[in-house]
Amino acid sequence: MIDLSPLEWIKLAIYYASYLYFPAAMILFWGLYRWRGTKRIAVAMVLLCLSLIAYGRFIEPRILLTVEHDVLIDECFDEGGAFRVAVFSDTHNGLFGNAMPINRIVNAVNKANADFVLVPGDFIYFLNPDRFDQMFDALPNIKAPVFAVLGNHDLGLPGPDLSKPLRQALPGFDVRLIDDQPLKLSNSQFAIELVGLSDQWARAQDLSLLEKSTDLPRIVLTHNPASVNGFSSAMRADLLVGGHTHGGQIQLPFLTCALTGVCGDIAYGLREDRGVQIFTTSGTGMVGLPMRFRVPPRVDVLNVRYKACASG
Repeated sequence: MIDLSPLEWIKLAIYYASYLYFPAAMILFWGLYRWRGTKRIAVAMVLLCLSLIAYGRFIEPRILLTVEHDVLIDECFDEGGAFRVAVFSDTHNGLFGNAMPINRIVNAVNKANADFVLVPGDFIYFLNPDRFDQMFDALPNIKAPVFAVLGNHDLGLPGPDLSKPLRQALPGFDVRLIDDQPLKLSNSQFAIELVGLSDQWARAQDLSLLEKSTDLPRIVLTHNPASVNGFSSAMRADLLVGGHTHGGQIQLPFLTCALTGVCGDIAYGLREDRGVQIFTTSGTGMVGLPMRFRVPPRVDVLNVRYKACASG
């Protein structure tokens, strides 16, 4: 059993208290029918606000989108190539029962027909290891090879540190963890180097892996895209894939950006920083509050191309 802090108990209370929306909505609908004038307007405004919150709690977390992105690596190599990679992150299974079920993610990934799958961490959110088998039993159904790193919540930053049981369990679900490990992936269409970096908040990333020379496109998988802030001019990465931001999770116009700095393509999408193309996925799960608003869960598919240098 995982011990929950008072804050987590409050979050759970909010999760279950949200079901009160349904009787409250019935009462408010009765008020709309019965009252007129300013009372009716006030009731309508309260009902609208509560319904928006209910949408973020009950509906949007269950909307799973698949979004395609074209990525051109702006370097040339001995041989050109192309690959298709599916990305999902921040599943955060555990505390909140409305997190996107893994089997739905697996179905979306398989429909994407990717060459391989990248998972930038944060598998859990106060999930008892006794429930790993129940929660992740669909992962072996992914048809393509799956490579992953752990995220800050997996490491107990914050929450319980469940990295040891995760490292023991995930290979049994055909997920290969590559924290601070390089490897080469290839088939008839592409040849790349994939480097996994451990989570930035744990302060143990082996950035020296990015200083080693390679003739192949180098793809970096890490949980927090802000890891790029630690890259030096001696390091090379062609594409970094991360998560962590949840796309803001609750995207209130102007307010979320102003309060959190999670804005635009920093929150979600493709951008460039320090000469590195960075793709940030917005994830599928939730922390803090059991809600998503204007940021539905996504499986992202990257169609990556790189070119051969002109001969002569």
